[in-house]
Amino acid sequence: MMTSKTTRIRILEAALTRFGHYGFNKTTMAEIAKDCEMSAANIYRHFDGKNEILADLALQLFKDQESELSKISARKFATCSDKLLFFFEEALLLTHQYVTEQVKMKEMVDFICLERFDLVDSHCEIKRRLIQDILQEGKSQGEFTIYDLEQTSKACSDATVMFHTPIFMEMYSLTELQSSCRGVVQLLLTGLTCTNQETP
Repeated sequence: MMTSKTTRIRILEAALTRFGHYGFNKTTMAEIAKDCEMSAANIYRHFDGKNEILADLALQLFKDQESELSKISARKFATCSDKLLFFFEEALLLTHQYVTEQVKMKEMVDFICLERFDLVDSHCEIKRRLIQDILQEGKSQGEFTIYDLEQTSKACSDATVMFHTPIFMEMYSLTELQSSCRGVVQLLLTGLTCTNQETP
């Protein structure tokens, strides 16, 4: 007999497959139930509706990405400059991989941004804190010159936002995005490693 957690996972997996193939808007709870070989009533015992299902899927995706990026933040690199560059490149690859695997991604992104932006905002805040950890490490080692860690981490996040935003994954090739990402991060690093800045 399946546990409640196992059943929820089964529902989420079936919903993701259907959302990705047919689109979020065209998918019904009855169709998800059929894919799970269970009744719609049983689906509703675990989720209030497909909006809640998609929110759970987004939350899991964000947690998975945060886990991978946390590993980078904790790893030892030759320099913090290398670590920061790898961090943003990995964020790009994780986003690109998910978007290219899900044909109907735009509908899902639109819903989350409009209806559950709190999830997006929380995810962005966690990434900013991870960036801040790298900047703090670089500052402690004398590699970076930073006067306001929080402001600088936000600036770094804002400057690289296109490299972890789904819509841009559809507008440019991965090669183009990687090249642009390296260029932007190198520009950021030029400012971060400048030793002759005057205190504002």
